[in-house]
Amino acid sequence: MATLSPLPTIHILATSELHLAAARVSSVWEWYVIRAAGFTAAGLLILLMISGIGQVTGYTYRFLEPIKAWAVHKAMALALCAAVLVHVTFLVLDHYIPFSIPQVLIPFLSHYSNHSSLFGISLSGIGVASGILATYGVVTIVLTSLYWKETKRKTWRWLHYLSYFVILAVFVHALGTGSDLRYGLFRKVWIMVFFILLLAVISRLWHAGTLRSKNVPSVSNIVD
Repeated sequence: MATLSPLPTIHILATSELHLAAARVSSVWEWYVIRAAGFTAAGLLILLMISGIGQVTGYTYRFLEPIKAWAVHKAMALALCAAVLVHVTFLVLDHYIPFSIPQVLIPFLSHYSNHSSLFGISLSGIGVASGILATYGVVTIVLTSLYWKETKRKTWRWLHYLSYFVILAVFVHALGTGSDLRYGLFRKVWIMVFFILLLAVISRLWHAGTLRSKNVPSVSNIVD
């Protein structure tokens, strides 16, 4: 008695699974773009913070010349703006969790949340708002760095301190809205990264007054 080979059945099942996966991706592909752009923006922001602190403390110049360090810093800032633009644009285009244009531009219009909390404090209602405020902070810092660094140096320097608010706002935004950061390993890693950055900021503030006496070059004094 002839027996049927299981290969055709396996092939049919595999093909069905592939079609199902493709259908799922095609129905929520905007969501994947939103996630990718968000992770990219967060990564670039962390690198920018490390780069900026490294330039103030002088550690960056152990690896890069001042002019190259500033060029890399500038390129990452522009890439961050592009990632944020993609993130916000696809939030509006996404149909799974619809956002209107006013909701991505005006804080507290949207009440979307992943219902997470931090140290017992609910993040509902402030996740989206903190992301919007962080976006405005990023735009302000980048534009003033491009156009006011030489002409309005004192104003530029004070506005550059917004970067500390931005990283805090992004931290809250990711915890309060990110589907990957509601619980689990990613959440723990994100919190750990934030506290590492906090230590780096403390180091930056500690060294800011002493570097001038050591004549460590500042990129703002080197680059035209």
